[in-house]
Amino acid sequence: MRNKGISPNVITYTSLIHGVCKLGQKNQALALMNEMVEQNILPNVYTFNVLIDALCKDGMVSEAQNTFNVMIQRGVEPDVVTYNSLIDGLCISDQFKEALALLKEMVGRNISPNVVTFNILIDTLCKKGLVSNAQNIFKIMIQRGVEPTVITYSSLMDGYCLGSQIDKARKLFDLMVTNEIADIFSYNILINGYCKCKMIDDAKQIFDEMSHKGLVPDAVTYHTLIKAMFQAGRPQNAKEFFKDMCSHGQQPNIVTFSIMINGLCRQGNLDEALTLLKAMEKSQLKPNFVIYSSLINGMCKVGKINDAKELVSSHFEIGLQPDVYVYNAIMKGLCQQGLMDEAYKVFKDMEKVGCLPNNCCYNIIIQGFLRHEDLPKASELINEMVDKGFSADDSTTKLVVHLSRNNNLILRLLKVRNEGSTN
Repeated sequence: MRNKGISPNVITYTSLIHGVCKLGQKNQALALMNEMVEQNILPNVYTFNVLIDALCKDGMVSEAQNTFNVMIQRGVEPDVVTYNSLIDGLCISDQFKEALALLKEMVGRNISPNVVTFNILIDTLCKKGLVSNAQNIFKIMIQRGVEPTVITYSSLMDGYCLGSQIDKARKLFDLMVTNEIADIFSYNILINGYCKCKMIDDAKQIFDEMSHKGLVPDAVTYHTLIKAMFQAGRPQNAKEFFKDMCSHGQQPNIVTFSIMINGLCRQGNLDEALTLLKAMEKSQLKPNFVIYSSLINGMCKVGKINDAKELVSSHFEIGLQPDVYVYNAIMKGLCQQGLMDEAYKVFKDMEKVGCLPNNCCYNIIIQGFLRHEDLPKASELINEMVDKGFSADDSTTKLVVHLSRNNNLILRLLKVRNEGSTN
């Protein structure tokens, strides 16, 4: 443009700023804004809005507020889009008081909040568990003649579900169905709410209603129900939902397999879990840390320690670092098998690979030694545990009191437990 003698204008710069913001290059966008000023091209409200929105979405709220202040200083009047971006950014960064102050300032400038403004505030309040406050904002919204959308109702529903007010959530949902605005997202919220309240049959009923309405369940729907069925001790139903998911064209992803394998392992169906692992690998999906952890835990529970250790080795081979939960499962399994030397070796090897033992690790290994009546080793580890600021759990304390004749050790253990509970 410049080579042809064509000078860029505010539209050119605004387009460029919008483009670099989409690429995540916020510093480049700010540099372009400064370049505009140097070229005596005054940024307009759209230019500022693009930059402020991008900064807020990237968590750079202070920079967005500074840009807003520059906007005011240069005499560019903000609009509802400007305020919505800032209010959203402040809400995301847990600065809700500042967001409400900005809402007040907005109204003071005779800029009317729109449905987006109210939706941001209602959604934030609901996620914070302040549903009654969200209801007040909803009333103000109605009073101002702003029509609620499916997002408004869904946010309120979600808030009710988080607060275990499932009856209120259902009433709101029924209203949405009557008004023919309920979508897949709304159904998923209510299904999740019922599952969290352990009302599994009600959740399944909503799922059936969804199908009758012609709505296609998505991965979130199936994941919620499969997980809930396993937690309710209904593995057969979980497997049925998994089959239903596959038969309706929903391709299982890494999350699906994680939920299924974890659920099967917890139910003791290790063979089925391993079959699913093979099916997963055939579909070119790589098992993640959660899947490996579930399988290792499942193997240890049924005494297949060697298989679990082999799986840990394969962890390292593919570049996955086992975490403290994996080590705990291995140690617990070894202790149950009476292989205390191996359990202690695993305990010591943790630190070598940069995985520091936690409170649970110490309790597992100490209980192992106590149950196999190796009091000297247990005493040594108890002292080490206390020195590191950890404390014994109920099982460890009972075993120590029952087996140990070392009163000083018992008193020290109980003192640390009491201090911990006081804190």
